[in-house]
Amino acid sequence: MYTIGIDIGSMSTNGILLNEKKEILSSIIIPTGASSKKAADKTFHQILTEHKLTEKDIDYIVATGYGRIKVPFANEVVTEITCHAKGANYFFPKAKTIIDIGGQDSKVIKVDANGNVLDFVMNDKCAAGTGRFLEVMARTLEIDLEEMGPISLNGKNNVSVSSLCTVFAESEVVSLIGADHKTADICKGLHLSIAKRITAQVKRIGLEEEIVMTGGVAKNIGVVTELEKNLGCKIWISEEPQINGALGAALIALEKVLAKIQPSVSVSGNSASGASIAEFSVEENTLPKIGYFCSYTPVELIRAAGFHPVRINGSDKESCSANEVLCGNICPYIKAVVDQKITGNLEDYKGMVFVNSCDGMRRLYDAWVKLDEGKKTFNYILDIPKNTDDAAVYYYANLLKKFKEKLESYFTLNIHHDDINHSISKYNAVREKVQLFLQKYWSGYIGPSGYEIFSLLKKGVNVLPEKFYEYLSHVMKQKEDIRDTRDIPRLFVWGSIMENERIMKVVEDAGAKIVAEDLCNGSRSFDAQINISNDPILSIARRYIKRAPCSRMVNIIERVNNVLSIMQEKSIHGAIYHTLKFCDHNLLDYPVIKKTFHEKNIPLLHLNCDYTLSSEGQIKTRVEAFLEQLTGSSNKK
Repeated sequence: MYTIGIDIGSMSTNGILLNEKKEILSSIIIPTGASSKKAADKTFHQILTEHKLTEKDIDYIVATGYGRIKVPFANEVVTEITCHAKGANYFFPKAKTIIDIGGQDSKVIKVDANGNVLDFVMNDKCAAGTGRFLEVMARTLEIDLEEMGPISLNGKNNVSVSSLCTVFAESEVVSLIGADHKTADICKGLHLSIAKRITAQVKRIGLEEEIVMTGGVAKNIGVVTELEKNLGCKIWISEEPQINGALGAALIALEKVLAKIQPSVSVSGNSASGASIAEFSVEENTLPKIGYFCSYTPVELIRAAGFHPVRINGSDKESCSANEVLCGNICPYIKAVVDQKITGNLEDYKGMVFVNSCDGMRRLYDAWVKLDEGKKTFNYILDIPKNTDDAAVYYYANLLKKFKEKLESYFTLNIHHDDINHSISKYNAVREKVQLFLQKYWSGYIGPSGYEIFSLLKKGVNVLPEKFYEYLSHVMKQKEDIRDTRDIPRLFVWGSIMENERIMKVVEDAGAKIVAEDLCNGSRSFDAQINISNDPILSIARRYIKRAPCSRMVNIIERVNNVLSIMQEKSIHGAIYHTLKFCDHNLLDYPVIKKTFHEKNIPLLHLNCDYTLSSEGQIKTRVEAFLEQLTGSSNKK
C-alpha cells in the first residue's frame, strides 16, 4: 500500500511516499518555479521512477500548499494547516504548538494529542517575515540565504529593523549598510524582528509546550535562536522540516485508504434549480433618491418625505482616490464610498444622511461636506446614543424630530403623522415577510444557499419595500418544499458589514452551509417591527434603539449570549466573525468573543478582510482549515 503527499509551496515543492507502516520511503524537495503544475508533475514522476512504481500502484494522493488546486492527479486537497499539524505529530507526538514559516506566509497552530487542529492564526496577504522576506534581505546583503543564520549568531550589537514590510525593510537594510553596520548585526536584527512578529502570533493563540517549528525558515538557526529567546523555551525541529506538510498530506491519504473514506465533495453556492434567487430585477421607481450609509438611519422618515432611501455601496474596484481626503488607516467601506463620490457616480442623489455611529462615519461626513464645499446639497448627520434604555429612546426621538424638520425646511414639504405611519406600514410588511422567508430557510424548507440568501437581502435593502414584498412572495411559492438535506457543517456569520458577499460563496464552496447571519446590511435590516401610534417618531426611535444592536452599542456580553442562543436554537456547529480592517468597534470586541467561544468549546474563525476580495486565496485557506477542524471534531465525537 502506497500513499503520496505533495506540498506545493511558493518557493519549493515537496513530495513524500509512505507505505502502510507509515514508513517514509521517499522525500523530494525541488524548486516550485513558475508553474505549480509542472513542479507537481515532476515530483510525482520522480517518486514513481525512484521506486519503479506506476500510477496504479499508488492508492491515494493528497495535495496541499498554496498550489494544491493545481495537482490534477490528486484524489483530494487539504490545507497546509491541517497537514503541518499531522506531520509535526508524526515526529513529535507531544507537540502542542506548531510554528510554520514558509515562503510567503507564517502560521501558528494549536493541536491535540492526535495532531488534530484545535485553533490557528495566520498572517495576512503580506509576505513580511517569511522565506521570501529573508531571500530579499540576503540578496541585499550580498550573502547566500543559507549563510544568514550562522552569520547572525556572531552579531554583537543591537541593530533595529523596525519594518517587516519587505520593501521598507530592504530600504532600512541599505541604510544600515551605508552606516557601516556589520552584516552579522544586521542579520541578527532581521531575525529578531521576525521573532517578535511570530511571538505575537503565538501569544494570540496561547503558548503551550512542546513547540515544533516546520517550514524552510526552520533551517535558519538565527531565527530559531531569537524565537527561543523570545518564547523562553526550546523549539523542536525535525531533521528535514521542509517536508512536514507533504508528510502530513501523505499521512492523511493513508488514513483515507485505511478507513475507506471517499474524498469530500465541494458544495456549490448556487441552488440546484438554476438561476440564483438574488438575480432579480425590479423596475426603476420614479421616486427621487436620498442615500445613507448606516443601518441606524430612519428610512421610514425618508420615505414619508417622498424619497426612496438607498444604502450606498462602495466601488468594488480598488482605488486610491479617497486618499485625497481620508487617512490610509480607515475603514475600507468608508474609503470605497468616498471613491464613488469622487468618481461622480452619486450625482443623481438629492441628499445624503449620515449617522454618528463610529469614528469612520464621522470622518465620512467631514470628507463629504468638504467635497461638496460651495455646492447647495443636503448633507445631514444624526447622532445616536450607545445605550438602549428608555432615556436613549427619547433622546433619539428628539433628534429624529429635528431631522424631520430639516427635511421639511430644506425640500419645502410637510411630513404628516399619517405619511409616517403609512411608510411604517410598508416597511413592517416587508420585514414580516422576510422573517417568514428566513424561518422557512432556517427550517430547511427553502433550498438556496446562505450566499444567495444574503445576496438577496443585501439587494432587497435598496428595493422599494412593497416591490421586495411581492418578489419574496413569488420566491416562496417557487421554492416551497425544496428541502436541503446535506449533512455538512452549519455556520453562523456575524461582525462588521459584509459588502462583498462572495466571501460567503468562498465559505460555502469549501463545503459548509451558512445557516444564519447577523450583519447590518443583511437580516438585521429586517429584524424588528414598528408600532403604529399617535407618535410615530417615538415608535421609530424605539425600534432602532431596541433592535438587535451592532458592536458600537454597549453590552457586548448580551450580544454574544444572543448569538450563542441563535446558534443553539438552529443547531449551528461554528461561527465566522467577519471584520473589516480598521473597524475599531468589532476588532475591540474580538478578544472577549474569542474567550467566550473558547470557554464554551464552540469553534470560531476570525476573518479580517479588505473591502474587496483581493485576498481570496488567504481567505479560502483559512476557511478550508476551519472546516477541516470542524469535521475533525465531529469525527472524534
